[in-house]
Amino acid sequence: MNSLTSRQLKALETREKLLKTSLDLFNKHGFEYVSVEQITKACNVSKGTFYTHFPSKYDVILEKFKELDSFYSTVEKNIDRTLPASEKILLLYQEQMKYLTNVVGKDLLRTVYTAAMTNQVEQDHYLINPQRKIFQIINSYIEEGIRLGEFRQDLQVTDMQAVIQRCMRANIYDWLIHNEDFDLAIEMAQFTAIVLDGLKVK
Repeated sequence: MNSLTSRQLKALETREKLLKTSLDLFNKHGFEYVSVEQITKACNVSKGTFYTHFPSKYDVILEKFKELDSFYSTVEKNIDRTLPASEKILLLYQEQMKYLTNVVGKDLLRTVYTAAMTNQVEQDHYLINPQRKIFQIINSYIEEGIRLGEFRQDLQVTDMQAVIQRCMRANIYDWLIHNEDFDLAIEMAQFTAIVLDGLKVK
């Protein structure tokens, strides 16, 4: 494999600097109050350089989600295929909550949720995009649970997925507004287990 040229390495360094600086500014001032000009001034680069790497400041947020979805793919591969679908969902969420707590952190998640609510984001936010890897994984678990008789057949897969997704977003929101006594992984497991129980065949 060919090594990167000095120009390519410089471009990667610039992209990483733009990413980090943007997220720092979003966290400090709020996503909607930070302009591309502020970001480029802080990085001492031109606006053209910013747009070479990111089509918009919203795409900076998307970059972090791409990292998250790559993590979910790794988790999926390590989950025991013989487990019931509900257990797979709980394990996936457990690993997700640990990752958000220990790697991503509250500051970045607050920025992400703020960006999702700002009117500067014109398209549907990536948080609810059905093409996200985590939602595709959950969909496959729901379909498996229905096929094997664990989950009810009187509900649509999309409706079940929407309910399960809301478990995730509701618990993350609660985590963001509570103090450090709120254990995201534990609260998520308890909440989601109750919801999943309501989706099971009785």
